[in-house]
Amino acid sequence: MKVLLSSGTYYYLKRGIKVSETAYALQYGGCEGKCKFCTQSVLSNADKTYLSRVKWYLVDFNDETAEKLSIFSRFCLQTVIKKGFVDEVIDILKLTRNKHKSVTITPIEVSYLYKFKELNVDYLGVGLDTVKRLWDYVGKPYTFDEYMKFIKEAVRVFGRGHVYAHLIVGLGETDDELISLMKELKDIGAEVALFAFTPVKGTPFENLERPSLERYRHIQRMRYIIFEGKNSKLAYLTSGCPSCDRPYYNEDPRDKLYNIPLRDFRWYMGS
Repeated sequence: MKVLLSSGTYYYLKRGIKVSETAYALQYGGCEGKCKFCTQSVLSNADKTYLSRVKWYLVDFNDETAEKLSIFSRFCLQTVIKKGFVDEVIDILKLTRNKHKSVTITPIEVSYLYKFKELNVDYLGVGLDTVKRLWDYVGKPYTFDEYMKFIKEAVRVFGRGHVYAHLIVGLGETDDELISLMKELKDIGAEVALFAFTPVKGTPFENLERPSLERYRHIQRMRYIIFEGKNSKLAYLTSGCPSCDRPYYNEDPRDKLYNIPLRDFRWYMGS
């Protein structure tokens, strides 16, 4: 079966050098969803071997590949909406040998979540992405309420703190809307993984401006205060599952980093 591996994960396969503790994989074939910011969307003319600004490489996902990737602390699978995609997720998870696994997915039947858990998935990501007011404008599939119901169900399966709702800063929402949504997610037992909107050529939102770093830092601080009860420079680290760093997913490494990978934190603290 074919999957896409992030450039850093693929680099490990080819050169044996790890730049992250998480191996990142993406289902191949593009998505039937219509999210206007996403390269994988059916509305996008962008290269489908990209997700945000990261290049992904097509590989045969077999026993040999799975064995090589087992050295990573975590295996993280990004899913797309296509025919039979959930069953394909099960097949991929059965091949993987990593002790810890994450899956980022849209609302599905709860019965599949129990199957994921049996296959060592201990964290689930859900691409909520935006606030209810902007749902149709952004082009999200299903409904906002269906997503929130699914997140609640996922928390019941995986436990409080083991479900991450992904939120993108810079799609037209206000700070108050984001803060209110983060508080609601905390109340139901979910965590929040923050992303900075990144315009990518070929997507319907290619001309939308990215949020300022100052605004993003503010939302990062507010997220940390909501979930940790205090302010700290730790707020600027990449937020997500254990060992997740999404290296340069939102930013050019030659510019200021929106999310600081854990491996760069000493450098960041000294800057």
